[in-house]
Amino acid sequence: MKTDSQNILIIGAGLAGTCLAHQLIAKEHRVSLLDRGINHSTAIAAGMVNPMVFRRMNKSWRLDEFMKDATTFYIHIEKELGRSLFHPIVIRRMLSSEQERNYWIERSKLPEYQDYLTELTPEDESYSLAENQFGSGRLKSSFWVDAKVYYEQNLHYFEAKGNLLKEDFDPLSFDENTLNYKGITYDKVVFAVGHQQVNTPFFKELPIQQTKGQTLRIQSAEMPENESLNRKCFVLPMGDQVFRIGATYEWDNPDLTPTEEAKHELIGHLGILGSYSYKILDQQVGVRPTVLDRRPILGEHHTIKNLYLFNGLGTKGYLMAPTLARELSDFMFEGIPLDKEISIERFYKKISALNS
Repeated sequence: MKTDSQNILIIGAGLAGTCLAHQLIAKEHRVSLLDRGINHSTAIAAGMVNPMVFRRMNKSWRLDEFMKDATTFYIHIEKELGRSLFHPIVIRRMLSSEQERNYWIERSKLPEYQDYLTELTPEDESYSLAENQFGSGRLKSSFWVDAKVYYEQNLHYFEAKGNLLKEDFDPLSFDENTLNYKGITYDKVVFAVGHQQVNTPFFKELPIQQTKGQTLRIQSAEMPENESLNRKCFVLPMGDQVFRIGATYEWDNPDLTPTEEAKHELIGHLGILGSYSYKILDQQVGVRPTVLDRRPILGEHHTIKNLYLFNGLGTKGYLMAPTLARELSDFMFEGIPLDKEISIERFYKKISALNS
């Protein structure tokens, strides 16, 4: 073991916590993950990685580096866990207007979009398995991660290695001055608890929202299983004529009850793609940790040294998490500054200005 190896406690074994744990263990730090084994975000997510922001047809923020890191990470973790979880898939966007179609045509000719957009073909124009008024286009480099497998297998993996404390975090057993939790003193502690952040005594001043999302799982013999259709909703083929349809957005709502309103919204969005015969198998509910400026929040507590936050991954979490875990690790141990767009300091500066 390296002499500079440190003892790290990560609270939360969802996507953020596990990505960071893998990074730190690879650097030979001693890591303990604390998680109760119940997750309504990482494990419920669709795990879709879509490289584009539609309408204006722009690449997602920091796409090139995120995509490279994410692909490498999930392929490696798939081998490490011994379970299939990384699934490349073509996303077929059913274009919603002539303007969107023109954006696609223009972007697909640019060198920086070559890895993501295919040029429209006659087959795309005449695609018949969904409503196709303005044509359709196919995305490259997209994939989905089996979120349930990712979460559960990571828990098994870390438990087998002795890195997992399977319990709720007890704030009364934590001394923030010494970073001692239940009799063990840690060099650094990271909160990566997703939407549960509002229920912890630390970082409560930061604007992490609880955004409810609902999806349907359906069975249909009429929908394509080799592509993911996209317009107003995504249709994720999961094999055996089973598809996941999503997702709704309900801000500031941590309730985990499925609603008829969300079901009808998703049915309506699916109807825009086409008139398919299907059977609804179930309805799932998750809560995403989101931030108003659509950027995650990473960094050190403004008054408690060596206490960190990794949160706010939102809807692009499976794309961003591997890169951001590495950047947080570099910040924690090498002092490499975080990107200003994700740094916790962007909010501390505002809070300080309001209080002055």
